Amino acid sequence: MERSPRIHIVFNSAEERRITEPIIVHDPDRLYYFTAHIKSTGQSDEHMDFFENNTNFLKEKIPKMEIIQKAVDYADYIEIIQELSKIIKKEREKNITSEILVNISSGSKITALASTEASMIWNCKTYYVHSTHYNPLLGPRHDGEMIIFKPVMFPIQKPRKNLIDVLKIIDEMIENKYKKKISACSTKFIYKKDLKNILLEKGYIALKKRNENPRNMASSHYMKLNHAYLNPLSLELKCIEISDDKRNKKIYLTPTGKNMLEIFKYLI
Repeated sequence: MERSPRIHIVFNSAEERRITEPIIVHDPDRLYYFTAHIKSTGQSDEHMDFFENNTNFLKEKIPKMEIIQKAVDYADYIEIIQELSKIIKKEREKNITSEILVNISSGSKITALASTEASMIWNCKTYYVHSTHYNPLLGPRHDGEMIIFKPVMFPIQKPRKNLIDVLKIIDEMIENKYKKKISACSTKFIYKKDLKNILLEKGYIALKKRNENPRNMASSHYMKLNHAYLNPLSLELKCIEISDDKRNKKIYLTPTGKNMLEIFKYLI
């Protein structure tokens, strides 16, 4: 029986065996090797010598393995999750059974945090490598036996896809509303009634029983809108805020909502 494709993802740093040894042990089909580029300061990866040495070593040991270099901002949490999401999407489109592992022991603290969250969102595996001998003053810093440790991952709740879809619709409606307006207003919004009409048109709001009374039907549509989408997005996920107006309620996209859209930009 043919085995599932094996994919490893690592982040470059001043490390040798902590990067190369798990790859050799696992014998993956593809390796995505991230190097650093800090946009805010214009810094490039200071450890490209380790990248060159590690990739050359891996090419000798596993000549059939494909190595793909990608640059990412080691200080940008959302960009890292986006780049991981694109890799996962691409690999699972090729083969849904692909086994994807991320090394969280190299790179920066931000890459480790983002990789851990991304692995929980997309159901991947992470591993951490430590050694029996560590000397921060000499190179390599880690020597002796390399111990590969897979942390216990507690599941987090990924938002339902239809909630992300509706959040995207809200964002697009706000963008379209203000596209041709010259406004310094930072509190952009859409009306709840307009969102209801769009979601009705797109089939997101459907009633099991049709009510012949137009007023009762509109009330049922709003109840469905609140229960299925607006309450989870506002009360649970904090992605939107809804005004207290009795009529013509306004819907605002929060900073959390904007970040959510960026993280799930490449939703699988």
